Amino acid sequence: MIRSLPLTCSRCGKEFVPRGALHYQDDFSVQNFKDIRLVCDQCIADWKNKWQIAGAEYSERNYVLTVTITLQDGTVFRDMDCTPIEETETVITGEDIPAEAQHKLYEYYEAFARLRESQQIKDCFFEKLSEGKFNADITTNGGEHFESLAFVVEDGYLKLEKDVPDYILEGLVNAFKSYLAQEEMLSTSTQPAPRPPRRRTMPESQWPSGGGFGQNNKNPFGEF
Repeated sequence: MIRSLPLTCSRCGKEFVPRGALHYQDDFSVQNFKDIRLVCDQCIADWKNKWQIAGAEYSERNYVLTVTITLQDGTVFRDMDCTPIEETETVITGEDIPAEAQHKLYEYYEAFARLRESQQIKDCFFEKLSEGKFNADITTNGGEHFESLAFVVEDGYLKLEKDVPDYILEGLVNAFKSYLAQEEMLSTSTQPAPRPPRRRTMPESQWPSGGGFGQNNKNPFGEF
């Protein structure tokens, strides 16, 4: 028997006739066609119109990338976890975002990635001034130079004598940790190696006799 099923939008609640394509909301719990969350063409148009991006600010902390998005209507979505997809040049978030807006977010991400790369430390040289006090000369990939940055380590914290941008401080901390690890490795490698145990010679009186490998028997593995 052929049956008819009216199409009702899950957002606005109105019945509709699709034009060109039938839109629906992803829902993995749905097991029956009549339970699919359909979306009408007008709601799709309103959704795309809402997601006109005015700005996006990315930040990364503890290897977690987040983005704060500002829409042209003033709506702000703060600190959303996101994943850039290089193959499709899109950025995926926990919100349903039209493909056009995902591509726009990727443009902001590319600018963020270029800036972050330029701020990475390219060279960092340390000089020990006195016990617990050091100097650092830093050059970033973007060509910034920070010379004679004096700092001390107190109570497990690195303290600079003058203010620097956060990305320089973060890079300096990581570089100094590597420097200390290398110094520890070098100091360990220069210590004298332990003496090998001396082999004790068995007295001739204890050599096996008869069919063994005693003094009068040839070595079965060839001459030394």
